[in-house]
Amino acid sequence: MPYTFFDMIKQNISFRGAQRRVGKALAAIPLSPNQWTIIAVLVALVAGVMIAFYHDFGAGALLFIFAGLIDSIDGAVARARGQITKLGGFIDGLSDRVVEAIIIFSFMFYPLPTVIIDPKIWLAAALFFGTCIPSFVRAYAHHKEVMSKEEALALGGICERGERLIIMGLGGLGGVLYSMEFFVYAFILVSVLSLITIVQRLSRVVRSA
Repeated sequence: MPYTFFDMIKQNISFRGAQRRVGKALAAIPLSPNQWTIIAVLVALVAGVMIAFYHDFGAGALLFIFAGLIDSIDGAVARARGQITKLGGFIDGLSDRVVEAIIIFSFMFYPLPTVIIDPKIWLAAALFFGTCIPSFVRAYAHHKEVMSKEEALALGGICERGERLIIMGLGGLGGVLYSMEFFVYAFILVSVLSLITIVQRLSRVVRSA
């Protein structure tokens, strides 16, 4: 059963069909799923350099979007080729966290406007509450055998990785078109919604125990 109303919405908005078609098309390219994952991380690193050292928001944002697209197809390529492995799943999950960390760390070197408090604090909050803790709750619940793997994977929440990237992407668009304050507001929203997600997951873990 879905955990929240938002989970029901997300279950009905599925991109797996499109991912399967893309995965089949790219399966002909002589690159393994893990190599696609590595390419996504490398593109994100280049994007981070563009943001942090050259302060080129436009180029960096486009490269981050490109890295996200590449990172979303490695699993589809693995399924199309019948090459799904536990190691591949581990590398894919790790790369997701690394790419998000690169995005957030790179903007700590970018001149963002102050919204209530130093923008670096909002960036750190998004990294901690959004990238680190929700994944830790899921992994640790399974590690300590409080939940089965299937139950842990189904924990869900109001703001998972896809939602975080969409919010940051929209914030970046608002920053380009209007003011970079919109980008900072996006990280504030990510931090708040991610904190709610953590509470949701912890609640479900406790009820399961």
